[in-house]
Amino acid sequence: MQFSRMRIVPGLLILVSVACTPTSIPPVSPRASESPAPSLSVPSTTSSDLSLKPDLIIKFMYIEMEGRQGNCVTAYSPYGIRVQVENIGSADTGPFFVDLNGIRQKVNDGLVIGQSVELTFSGTTPSGRYEAIADVTKQIVESQEGNNTFSFIAPTPTPPPLCPVTPTARP
Repeated sequence: MQFSRMRIVPGLLILVSVACTPTSIPPVSPRASESPAPSLSVPSTTSSDLSLKPDLIIKFMYIEMEGRQGNCVTAYSPYGIRVQVENIGSADTGPFFVDLNGIRQKVNDGLVIGQSVELTFSGTTPSGRYEAIADVTKQIVESQEGNNTFSFIAPTPTPPPLCPVTPTARP
């Protein structure tokens, strides 16, 4: 048998294959005094038997000054936290709430399979600690409920430079 070593990363699906080398085993025939072993019957599973469910994750979070344009800002303004939520499941969701440090925003239209949405939460915390929870009110029945939380530590960064002002011609 051949095995591979792997590292587990939260929020990441890892597929592992194991290679086995078949060996030749001679068939065993029952003796006349023994009864044959009972056969095992396994019912087949069709795709209609499988439960298709959504799975919401916090894909990433970051801190950014509002009004940022590339590497500069037109005026200094408050920072905000951006939270991206993605549906990595096998079904669409209905509406749900996302929480960041006790402040909630509603995703009114839900998310289709593979869709993501980026939400902006105004302000920062003095501690620099942020915790986002997708579907905080448990409105969506998901294939995996344990991957809805994402923690982030980010002290308030140095502000970006102001964008250069383009002079306008006066008549």
